[in-house]
Amino acid sequence: MAQVRAEYDFEAQPNSGEMTIAAGEILTVIRENIDGGWMEGRNVRGSVGLFPETYVTPYQASPSDNVPPAYSTSSSHHHQATSLPEVPRASAAYPTAAASQNDDFDDEWTDEDDEQARNGRRKNVLVDKIARDGDVPVRRGIVDGELRSRRREPSRPTVASSLASNSRRDLSRSHSEHGADRGSSKVNKNINRFSNFVKSGVEAYVIGESKTSSPISERHEVIMNNGIIQWKPIQQYYHCVVDKPKKESKLKGLKSFIAYSITSSLTNIQVSRRYKHFDWLHEQLSAKYIFIPIPPLPEKQVAGRYEEDLIDHRKHILQLWVNKICRHPVLSQSEVWLHFISCTDEKDWKSGKRRAEKDEYIGGSFLNCIQVPQQQLEPNSVDLQVERFQRSVKTSEEAMRVMQERMNMFQKVFAGPVKQNWQKMGSAFKTLQQSFEIDETVASRRLTDALAHTASEYHEIGQVFDAHTKNDMEPVLENLYSYKGTVQNVPDILHVHKQALQKYRDSEGRLSAVEAEKMRQRMDTMSYAVIAEIQHQTAEKVEDLKSTMGTYLKRQAAFYQDVASKLSSLSARYD
Repeated sequence: MAQVRAEYDFEAQPNSGEMTIAAGEILTVIRENIDGGWMEGRNVRGSVGLFPETYVTPYQASPSDNVPPAYSTSSSHHHQATSLPEVPRASAAYPTAAASQNDDFDDEWTDEDDEQARNGRRKNVLVDKIARDGDVPVRRGIVDGELRSRRREPSRPTVASSLASNSRRDLSRSHSEHGADRGSSKVNKNINRFSNFVKSGVEAYVIGESKTSSPISERHEVIMNNGIIQWKPIQQYYHCVVDKPKKESKLKGLKSFIAYSITSSLTNIQVSRRYKHFDWLHEQLSAKYIFIPIPPLPEKQVAGRYEEDLIDHRKHILQLWVNKICRHPVLSQSEVWLHFISCTDEKDWKSGKRRAEKDEYIGGSFLNCIQVPQQQLEPNSVDLQVERFQRSVKTSEEAMRVMQERMNMFQKVFAGPVKQNWQKMGSAFKTLQQSFEIDETVASRRLTDALAHTASEYHEIGQVFDAHTKNDMEPVLENLYSYKGTVQNVPDILHVHKQALQKYRDSEGRLSAVEAEKMRQRMDTMSYAVIAEIQHQTAEKVEDLKSTMGTYLKRQAAFYQDVASKLSSLSARYD
């Protein structure tokens, strides 16, 4: 099989099916001449993905080169799949044991490592043309030698990240194996293999080609409760506490990181987890539960990342994150999540990690794990519910954005000009006090004492306004961040569902009665899951906003009452 050498660095965009490459890296080509000027290849770590063909040149290995042997491929048929060794299903960001003998999951990397890697690739400009219909992003080369960088959104993966590199390869192999039957197939497959609908495995599920070999170990149920479609309620509620952020280091202090403790009321076991562990879990949940928008993790940040305020902020966002997982009827029962919050043994931890990465029931295949009511759904009714939810999300997201802007403005004003003006007034009272110290009368001494207390209290009130921005306003902003980061994945989720409905409608008339009924049942399973999730997200939004705003206004009242009490006490000194 042909190999190429990367001549330039290329940074993959998240959730795009692309693969990051570094200059000088040797890559094995899987497919060439992909629309838009792309190639698909594999690096020495076993990761598979797309990269621009203009960034690489042909490479001929010499006998002394230490490169992996090329895998053979058959060219006897246009649709025949590339012959590849079986590799356990895994996340593209985390090599499996088959891909590498060195499991680096427990190596202590730091955020600086990620930042250095990003800085080394700043010269590559990635100008995306992102189409909602799942077209492959088309990028141009270097523009003015600078990277037109985009603001990093909350960590958070979309449907496009639902399949890891090996999963996508398995899916493409499955489609190629059926290439000879395409002429007689009654169901037309999507020719765009890079659309979310195809990459996620949803198309394979809808048309009945979802292939799994292992038994289902995790099952979930959608029920009908007084006419409302919802996930089966949690039988045993529990909560988790994220606490005790602790700076740790290795290599004699050369590398450092923050570890957080997590204690679950389900087991009362305390485990220690780093940000990279949360990041790994987020990726696993996003890949498996394709129709569930996973809440965002705190953003990565390098500058000042060990400052107390940042550590505290991260802890609060992580607490919001685990709260949402614990309250979700599906995610709270997830095997990988329960492993994450309960495993303390290193060997068991790695075993559970690999087990999660080999899970076959991810993306569209996860729908095989869901039991739904027998009642047939009306597609038009499903369309209306989905459309109403989509409008609700759009308007709510805009309203949250406005609230976030106003709250940020209040924060800046309270921590800046307002605080300063109170303290300047305190200084003015101090100056006034000093002017009366020259007098030696009893009345002057009483007034001087009152002015001194007023100066001190005004300075303290300035500090109270500053603290108010952190203690009372910051939690509101953190909740808004969490909501926005969760719903940013909703459009992709609903778009995939819409494509599935269209696939069913297009195919229904060409199938036998038996095949059409089976396809309808699969489509109903998907629609039941989507509507159940819509119901959950709607209820969560209401409860979150009630709790957030109720708590904020109570704290607002207490804050102003405290200021009023201080001023009232001061006024009594002048009686």
